[in-house]
Amino acid sequence: MSSASPRLADRRASSRGTTNFTCGTCQRIFTKAEHLTVCYSKSKPYSCSQCSKEFGRQDVLSRHQKLHAKAVTPVTENGSLSSSMEGHHFSPRVEMGNFNPPQPPGMPVIPGDAFVNNQQQFQSIGNTSLPVWSEADDMLELLTSDFSTPWPLTLPMTQFGPSLFDGVNGSVLPSSANNGQNSDGQGHQAMQQMSRLISVLSSNLTAEIQNTGITSPFLDTCMHVFFDKFAPSFPVLHRATFTVKESSHPLILNIVALGSLFIGAKDAVAKGEALWRLAHIAVATNWKHLMVTKGLRDSCEGVQLLLTAVLGQTYALMSKNESLRMTSQIFHGLGFYWARQCGMFNLGLPSYNVPSLDASEEQKLECWKVWAAQEVQNRAVLGHYILDGHISQFSGYAACARHVTNPLQMAASDAAFDATTADDWIHQMRKAEPSRRSFREVFVALFSSKYLHMDDYSSLSNFTLRVLLEGLQSLAADIQEAGGQPCIGTPSRTEIAHALIRIYQKHLQGDQSSCVDRMEMLIRWHSICLNLAAPSTALCRRMCVAYDIQQELHGTSREAIAGFDLVAWSQSSDALRAVLHALAIQRIVEQMPLGRSHAIHLPSAIFAVSTIYCARCIGGFPTISTPRNISWETVWELDVSEMTQSNTFITPDRNMRAFLNGEYSRSTPNATTTNLVYELNSLQIILNSISSRWGVSHEMDGVLQRWISIANERHSSAG
Repeated sequence: MSSASPRLADRRASSRGTTNFTCGTCQRIFTKAEHLTVCYSKSKPYSCSQCSKEFGRQDVLSRHQKLHAKAVTPVTENGSLSSSMEGHHFSPRVEMGNFNPPQPPGMPVIPGDAFVNNQQQFQSIGNTSLPVWSEADDMLELLTSDFSTPWPLTLPMTQFGPSLFDGVNGSVLPSSANNGQNSDGQGHQAMQQMSRLISVLSSNLTAEIQNTGITSPFLDTCMHVFFDKFAPSFPVLHRATFTVKESSHPLILNIVALGSLFIGAKDAVAKGEALWRLAHIAVATNWKHLMVTKGLRDSCEGVQLLLTAVLGQTYALMSKNESLRMTSQIFHGLGFYWARQCGMFNLGLPSYNVPSLDASEEQKLECWKVWAAQEVQNRAVLGHYILDGHISQFSGYAACARHVTNPLQMAASDAAFDATTADDWIHQMRKAEPSRRSFREVFVALFSSKYLHMDDYSSLSNFTLRVLLEGLQSLAADIQEAGGQPCIGTPSRTEIAHALIRIYQKHLQGDQSSCVDRMEMLIRWHSICLNLAAPSTALCRRMCVAYDIQQELHGTSREAIAGFDLVAWSQSSDALRAVLHALAIQRIVEQMPLGRSHAIHLPSAIFAVSTIYCARCIGGFPTISTPRNISWETVWELDVSEMTQSNTFITPDRNMRAFLNGEYSRSTPNATTTNLVYELNSLQIILNSISSRWGVSHEMDGVLQRWISIANERHSSAG
C-alpha cells in the first residue's frame, strides 16, 4: 500500500470542469477525496483524544466522539436521566452497561472490537438507560466504526499464530522456518492461496457494504420494524430490556437484516443481505470467541452466539437465495452443539426473585432484567428447536435434535414476557401459574391418554406450544425417514396423531378468529397433520421429476420416483386427509390480518396446500366434495376409548368414513364442493403478497406456475 496521503493523490479535471481524484494504488477515479480512504485504509490520521482510537476519516471520528459525550449525560439523584431526556421512550433501548468478554490469548485486536462492545469505549454508569438511536449517527458508528478497514482479513488467520503475519497489512509472510518445507512447498503455497482468498473476500464484503449505501436511518428503521413486525411471531428477544450496547455486532446485524425484509424500499433486500453476509462471516470465523462471551446477567456463556445463530439461520432459510437456504441447513446443527458446550442444557432451576410492588425501583428493575436474561437464554435454545422442525419439514429429512428428550423448561407466560414495565412484570408473575416443567415431561404427558385432564398443562404459552408442535413434526419426519416402517424409539403414526389431537382439543380448538397468535399455531398444526398424512416435500420432488420441472427448493430425493401413480394417490385416504387439512389452512390464511402474516412457517404452509391441490388437479380430480362439518378426530379415524373435554366418546361418523373411502359426492347431504383450480389462483395471490418479506416465496411461486400450467393443459384436453 502506498504511503502517500490521499490528499496528495493525482487530480485530474474532467471536461465538464469538475475535479476528480485518482487513487495512486488502484487507479480508480473518485469525485470526492474522502473516498480515497477505501484503498488508503491503513493510514488513520484522525485520533480520538479520549480513547486513542484511530480513524481514517474526520466524519467517522466525529460520530465516534458523540458516544463519549453520551457517556457523561447528567443523571439525577434517583439514577434517572436528566429532564432533557424525559419523554423520550422507546424500546428497545440502550443501557450503558459493561459488556467486555474475555479476550483469548494471542488474538489480535480486530476492528469493531471483535464484534462486541469495548469497555473502554462504553463506560458503565450503573443502571442508567439511554435511548438507542436518538441521534442517527450512533447506530452506524456502533456497527461500522470504519468500514474502510478490511477487518475480515485477520479473523481466520488467528489460529496460525502471530509469526505468520505482517503486523501492518495482515498478510502472510514467508518464514525462514517453514516446519521443514521450502518456500515453494505445498504448505506455504496453501497458506498463500488462503491469504489471497481471504483478502478477496474481505475486499468484496467491504465494497458490497459501501456500494449499498447503508445509512443510519436505514439501520434505525430496520431495528424498529424487526421488533414491531417480526418479533411478535418469533419472540426470542425481550424487547423491553433489550440493549444494543450489550449485544454483539453479529446479533445486531442479523436483527437489522431481518428488519430489512419488512421495508418497502427497492434496495432494502440487497442491503439486508449484505449485512447478513457480514454477520455470517463474523460468526463463521470468530465463533470460538463469541462462544466464551458472557453478558452482564447471563447465567452462562454463549447466549449471544445462540441468538445470533437462530436469527441468522432464520433469515437464510427464508431467503430467495438458494445458497443461503442451503447454508441454514448445513450450519443449523451447530446451534445445539454450541448450547451443549456452553452448558445451557445442564442448568438447574432458574434462580431469580420476584420482588414485591413496594420494593425500590432499582431492585424491581434489576430483578426484571435478571429474569429476562434467563428467559431469553432459554428461548435462544428453544428457538433452535423450532427452527429445527421447520428445516426438517422443508428439507424432507429427519431433525437434527431429539426433541422429546429436551430437558429445558417450558417458556414463560406470554403476558409476563410481553410486560413493558417492571411493575407489570411483577403483576403477571404473581398470578397463579402452573409449574414450569421440562419439555421432556410434557412430551411424556402428551402421549398419555390422561393429558386432557392434567391441570398442570391447562395453560401453556404460545412459545411453548410452538416447541411442542415442532417436536411432533420431528417425530413425523422420523417416520418418513424410516419409510413408514417401525423403528426403535419412534412412536407410530397413530400415536403421533393422538398427540396432535390432544394439543388441538386442549389448546387450539374453538373460535380463534380474534387471536392472531392462535391462528398462526392452527396453521402450523394443520401443516404438521397434512405432512403426517402426505409428506408435501416428497410429493413436490416427485411431481417435479415426473414433469421435468427444475426447482431449487428441496434437494434431490432419496425415494424412488419411478412408478409413482398420481391418479391412485389422489384417491387414497391419506390424500383425502391432506386435502381436508389443506382446505382448513387456506381458510385460516385468508382470515389472517395482512400486518401479521409474518410467521416463518406461512410460506411453506401455503406451498404445501398448493402442492396437494396441484397433485389432485394434475391427477385428474380438479374438484372435491367434502363434509360440511368436520371433526378432526374422525378425520384420523381415532376410535379411541379416552374421553374428550366435553365428556363424549370420539367415534368416526358415517359421512367421514364414506369420504375417506372415496364414496362421497356433491349429491351427498350436507356436502360442500370446492374447485381446486380456482383456489390455486387465490393461493398464488397470497404467496405473491408475502414474497416481498420472505424471498423463498419467489421460488415457490415459480414451481407453482408450472404446476398450474400443466393442470390447465390437462383440464383443457380432458374437456
